[in-house]
Amino acid sequence: MKDRAIDISVVIVNYKVKEYIANLLNSLQRSAEDLTLEIFVVDNASGDDSIPYLKKRFPDVHYIQNEENVGFGIANNQAIEKAQGKYTLIINPDTLVSEDTLETLVSHMEENEKCGAAGCKILNPDGTFAPESRRSVPAIWSAACKVFGLNSLFPKSKLFGKYYLSWLGEDEPSKVPVLSGSFMFWRTGVLKKLGGFDERFFMYGEDIDLCYRIQETGYHIDYVPDTSIIHYKGESTKKGDLRYIRLFNKALYQFFDKQYSSRYSFIFKVLIYLAIMMRTVFSFIGSRVKQAQTVIMDLLLLNTALLLGFAIRFYFSFEQIFQADNLNFLWINGLFSGLYFISAGIFGLYKKNLHSISAHLKAVFISYSALILITFFARTLAYSRLIFAISFVIGLVFTLLYRVLKLNARKSGDNTRGKIRTSKVLIVGDSDQTHDITNKIHSRPDWSYEVVGYVDSKEGNERQNYLGSLSQLQDLVRAYNIDQVFFALNSISYKQMLKEISNLQQENVIFKLIPDSMDFILGKSNVEYLEAIPLVEVEFDYSKPLNRLMKRMMDITIALPLVILLGIIALPGLLFSKKEYLSLGEISLFSGITNHKWKNRLRLLLYVLSGKLSLVGAPIAKTVMEHRDPVKKGLTGLVQISENRISQPEDAESFELYYLQNYSLWMDLDILIKTIFNGPSPLEQLARAEEKTQN
Repeated sequence: MKDRAIDISVVIVNYKVKEYIANLLNSLQRSAEDLTLEIFVVDNASGDDSIPYLKKRFPDVHYIQNEENVGFGIANNQAIEKAQGKYTLIINPDTLVSEDTLETLVSHMEENEKCGAAGCKILNPDGTFAPESRRSVPAIWSAACKVFGLNSLFPKSKLFGKYYLSWLGEDEPSKVPVLSGSFMFWRTGVLKKLGGFDERFFMYGEDIDLCYRIQETGYHIDYVPDTSIIHYKGESTKKGDLRYIRLFNKALYQFFDKQYSSRYSFIFKVLIYLAIMMRTVFSFIGSRVKQAQTVIMDLLLLNTALLLGFAIRFYFSFEQIFQADNLNFLWINGLFSGLYFISAGIFGLYKKNLHSISAHLKAVFISYSALILITFFARTLAYSRLIFAISFVIGLVFTLLYRVLKLNARKSGDNTRGKIRTSKVLIVGDSDQTHDITNKIHSRPDWSYEVVGYVDSKEGNERQNYLGSLSQLQDLVRAYNIDQVFFALNSISYKQMLKEISNLQQENVIFKLIPDSMDFILGKSNVEYLEAIPLVEVEFDYSKPLNRLMKRMMDITIALPLVILLGIIALPGLLFSKKEYLSLGEISLFSGITNHKWKNRLRLLLYVLSGKLSLVGAPIAKTVMEHRDPVKKGLTGLVQISENRISQPEDAESFELYYLQNYSLWMDLDILIKTIFNGPSPLEQLARAEEKTQN
């Protein structure tokens, strides 16, 4: 008996996106139903464990491993040559198909014999329609309309909107010239007759060229919006890199030179080439400006601070400010700008430490120090150290406020430093799964996610933290001010998930996926593993003498003025009140903690000054790590501000170990700020401890 004929050959090219491929393969398995698939994964020298990782989970897939990155076209052709299916699906690794996707396209091809290739509706990760779902062949006019934004200004115009055929509705089926290379469903015979992709294109443009050549076969291409996929758009490429920009624009010229060069004169071809080169330069500059926009804003605020310091120095007297000699001071702004640009690069503010407040503070401090040093020796630039002092303080306030506001406006929960509010998460899944997922998320001390609750598509599955049914998802997102929605994929169909994402596209939320394995969270541009972070006992940063000294100095600097202030406020109560004490470990407070707030606050701060307590440390009422060199107890700490996320004793130990390993003065300041804005206050926690001792 012969094996069953293969219906679809699926070709996926991988480059360092193994988690996305694992998710795609899961969705393909669901979508297959009664169809027989053969799947090829071509690894383009990822240099990681992609193949072992995928083989372990999907042993039936055919793997092709290249020793070097041969490009998108060649890699696809390697699998196309081996394809035996009636149809061949070329699909990007960073996509996700619906349960009905394959069946819908097979049915369409069966009903339309002259359809050589088909595509479906492509959704962006936020649920919006991706215009590249169907396109025209880029000619001079259509490409110019795209470059100059005319297609966006006049999307319904057939004259200006030709590039994306934007006058067509996203749910309107039609014959189209070009499909997106992220999803192309071909008749295998037609694809092989065309010879697959033109291997002269390394990356980009080969999909346009392949679709253009179908005209030679008498077949056409259809856009079938009855089913949809999600495309995460180029997660394996860095779109701001010069190499990416050059490859993309080179592909445009290659296509033009191949298909149109015979129609135009040499001079016109030179002009086209120059235009593409200019586009490359402007694209690169634009990407770099976008990458450095936070630093540019910092620079604007710091220069404003310098000018304000100058104005304050002269009591806002315009007569003195605009004197010719005083205006020479503006050279300081130029010098300072150069110093800050250099310092920002040294401390990684353009990329690695883009959102780091501590790196920004270091860059500002170094820039001002260098400025003062230079002006000390260059007397012609020196003007007034008072101006520098004033502008330094104003600049720090301005830039810190801007960075904190910007950081807290981000909905991401994977960067905790400087974020006052946590990122609110709603999970779509059944109760058992969401309970496990919630525990895994809350056990990560390096994340700032707060799981508000879960939504279940099944009835009668209501447990703790159940918020409602799937039909109420949009209302719940609004009611609880949700930042992110996580979909547990083994408890909801892909089709239903795509529908919900599409419905929520106006709600300004981030959508992430938790695959069947439940070991990572898949987002638009990152993969977050749910497994606990490794906590290896090494020389802790907390134990380093310099860090201990800096921590002690911070305790004294903050506690001393507060002790003086509270001493004045609480002095009458200390002199005339009845003194009944409550012992909590090594410290004692006035009994009835909440009835003696000011006196107990003063006592706590006195303990900080004496060195028995720290401002930030382990919980006062409980020793978390008796078997280790413990963290000094503190008024607040990482464990204290995370009490709503800690459900098991081992979680508390994990948080404290994380504090030990990653300690810095900036972490202490971050914890203090979060305590001030979010709580809980030290007295609240101690009052609860008092209540337990009395019971």
